[in-house]
Amino acid sequence: MSKSYKNKDNLKKIYEKLGSTRRVGKFFSVSNGTICRWMSKFHIPRNPRLEIQDNNSGRGRRGELYIKNHPNFRGRIIDLGEIDDKSKRDLIWDSNSIDVKTSHFKRPIFRIKTKRHKVSFYICLYFIDSINSLIPVEIWIIPSNIAPHSGITPSLIRTNSKYHKYKLSSKRGKEFSVGEEKRYNQKFIKKYLKIIEQKQKKGGKNDKKTK
Repeated sequence: MSKSYKNKDNLKKIYEKLGSTRRVGKFFSVSNGTICRWMSKFHIPRNPRLEIQDNNSGRGRRGELYIKNHPNFRGRIIDLGEIDDKSKRDLIWDSNSIDVKTSHFKRPIFRIKTKRHKVSFYICLYFIDSINSLIPVEIWIIPSNIAPHSGITPSLIRTNSKYHKYKLSSKRGKEFSVGEEKRYNQKFIKKYLKIIEQKQKKGGKNDKKTK
């Protein structure tokens, strides 16, 4: 088998192993763009695997995946992570550039990097891991022009909060049904919990080998 990225079978095999167009580009000593063009030419889907991403990047990617097919957004999202996992924008929503933020702190805190992200909206997902580390307890869809430069700190309970009207929960039962969201959450947990468990098992095996 040819070891060139211009060979479909080889390119697909290396991408599935490395999971990132940038890593594949480094492997073949070519640019990320070159790999993307050849993958498009061969119709090889670019789907970064959740299990290869660690720590904050893994959680951030998980947030993007959750938003992508949520009932409020379904059919209206272009997932840029499938095209370039280092894109300065995470999603395109009805032609709007989106930066997805996730927080697992004791209270919602979302850091902003204005020099890197020129977007229309920040979609901020807040998780309480003791309740569920896969499903956010609240989501805010915040226009970037009202967001401060340092970070976004919305309140979960205050109705007079600056960001209260941007809660996704306020659309529940209006833009999408409670039952539809519940079924979506169940499917999401079933799919990604299995992937995370497999990753943890692999990590345990690696730890034993290094002892």
